[in-house]
Amino acid sequence: MASPSSPPVAWPPTLGDLPFGLAPAELRARAEAALESIRSGVKALADSSDRATVDGFLEPLDRLYHRLQNINAHGGLLFSVATDAETRSAGREVSEAAERLASELRLNAGLYARLRALDLSDAEAPTRFAVEKMLREQRRAGVEGDDAARATTLELLSAIDRTGNRFAENIAQLDRSLLVPDPARLHGLPSDYLAAHPPGPDGRVRITTKYPDFGPVMSYCDDASVRRDLLLEFARRAYPENDPVLRELLELRARFASHLGYASYAAFAIEDKMMATPGAARAFLARLAALLAAPSERDLDRYLARKRRDHPEATTLELWDAESWGSGYYDSKIRTEEYGVDTSRLRTYLPYLQVRNGLFELCRELFGLEFRRADDAEVWHRTVEAFDVTRRGVPLGRCYLDLVPRDGKFNHAACFTVRDGRADVELPQAALVCNFVASNVPQASARMEWRDVVVFFHEFGHLIHHLLAGQPRWLYNGQGRIEWDFIEAPSQLFEEWARDPATLARFAMDPDTGERIPKELLERLRAAEALGRPARLLRQVALATISLDFYEGGGAIADPAAAYHRSWNSVVPRPLPSEYHFEASFGHLGGYSAFYYTYLWSLVIARDLLTPFRERGDLTDPEAARRYAEEILAPGSIRPAAELVRRYLGRDFSYAAFEAWVLGEPTRSSPAAPERARSTTAGP
Repeated sequence: MASPSSPPVAWPPTLGDLPFGLAPAELRARAEAALESIRSGVKALADSSDRATVDGFLEPLDRLYHRLQNINAHGGLLFSVATDAETRSAGREVSEAAERLASELRLNAGLYARLRALDLSDAEAPTRFAVEKMLREQRRAGVEGDDAARATTLELLSAIDRTGNRFAENIAQLDRSLLVPDPARLHGLPSDYLAAHPPGPDGRVRITTKYPDFGPVMSYCDDASVRRDLLLEFARRAYPENDPVLRELLELRARFASHLGYASYAAFAIEDKMMATPGAARAFLARLAALLAAPSERDLDRYLARKRRDHPEATTLELWDAESWGSGYYDSKIRTEEYGVDTSRLRTYLPYLQVRNGLFELCRELFGLEFRRADDAEVWHRTVEAFDVTRRGVPLGRCYLDLVPRDGKFNHAACFTVRDGRADVELPQAALVCNFVASNVPQASARMEWRDVVVFFHEFGHLIHHLLAGQPRWLYNGQGRIEWDFIEAPSQLFEEWARDPATLARFAMDPDTGERIPKELLERLRAAEALGRPARLLRQVALATISLDFYEGGGAIADPAAAYHRSWNSVVPRPLPSEYHFEASFGHLGGYSAFYYTYLWSLVIARDLLTPFRERGDLTDPEAARRYAEEILAPGSIRPAAELVRRYLGRDFSYAAFEAWVLGEPTRSSPAAPERARSTTAGP
């Protein structure tokens, strides 16, 4: 990150050659011209006979790579958020063109030779690490093959990118809805939700599969048939359209891996991660499954016992009774009846604006960040909010909050890069693209579900990481180039502040009455926090197993739905309904491919990263926050992730904090994570 004495960069941040308001044709034309300029610039560097030096070769190459990355990010963002289909298509074309050029550069033998010849005798460690990663990326892409092999690689990579985009596009655009014939069947839902969903002229109520509609129904609707029908619509919202696309994606990636000499695409995808091998990932998942199996069963038995109070004849717990096998309807019932935590009442104290402002204040206290509304910033939709961010008076970057569902918009929750920053050149910009605030509810009165608040904090953890690490000297030292099975650790850690009663007490208030959230409710919320946790985590083990199974096979999966169900059933001893088709809308099968285990592996690390805060007895302890920002967030990827953690903790990370958290026990001492986890390719 640039120091306060660094030369000034543009403030407020700009979008450069590609603003958001371009018409599709102009967007394509400008991007094409920029990409051709980058291609020519890299060719000149690759063909040069000059001695390769840091200043004369690496510096101009990195500037070109940085420009290319930002064009790719711009296209990908518009593909996910633009309000009209033509602009989304143009964004997709720009992203695919930029990705193809990036693949060309990775396969450029002349560039590879010059990078290998680069004089690094006087270079600092972060520079050497960046170049090491650049060379490894080229080798993994097959740059050492002959011309024909490299041409085949390029075509396979381009086909994978196009097919992955089709998979994501279908998920975003194929939302479904349920027409409830009688409003009385929505009994149990909060009054503000019912007011926002009035019956239509025919007396029916339309409920969509978008998250602000879906979540409350699964948590509060007393009519099991409504929960069942909506869940199944949600699970098959991209089925059957995406099943052939998924088959094609799996086959292409298997061909790509085989072409490069890998046993499977999973072996290729995990090789440069902390875990290093699919075998290490499977051993890790097996360890977690063994830890979680018994407590998960106890949770599910508890839900079933509660269901029998309503339905004495019940012998099974359905997925719509405890959605995700560890949250949902009976989870909400137990929280209300046994812990006194009425999650429908809890949302009364969680208006969006107060949650957002509470987040801003927390970031000011922890990291010295100040958020100032940027009313003159160009945005892609009228509901998007933009904020300029400084740290102790020094410009840091810009963030965008796009939290309202729209047709065609990315329909999950993620932090998107808008612009990667570069020391002394450009400030970082990032966007939270989520779906928390219903489009038919004014922002000032919008309430958030408790679980959406946790997700908001999670994505904000990514945003803070992007901003604090956003001005590296080299692109390959940036946050986006860290091992991808560590990338979720800062966001998993930041969720903890959403669960912390002291933090919630700062902003949780009913704006209609001025009543602050009662202290006793916060205490009950803490007591109920562990409810369903093992079952929810076991679901994550199942999804991670599914992603590994799909990509460790030969690529020819004739029936993705059957394969999904088999993998699920190998982990969770309760089969899914046959109509359940989440494989078609499991977007991480496209982006994270074989390493969906990332969330669990990062969570193990994140629980240990909290240890210094716990030891000091305060999640807002300034010294712990300062060290966390300096040792984990700001460095980006100037060194391996395991080394970042070791410097922060003063030791190798361990499983102790995670295991105690899962089992609801006080944190105990235990040996550090096994020997493999002490290396830069850590595994269980």
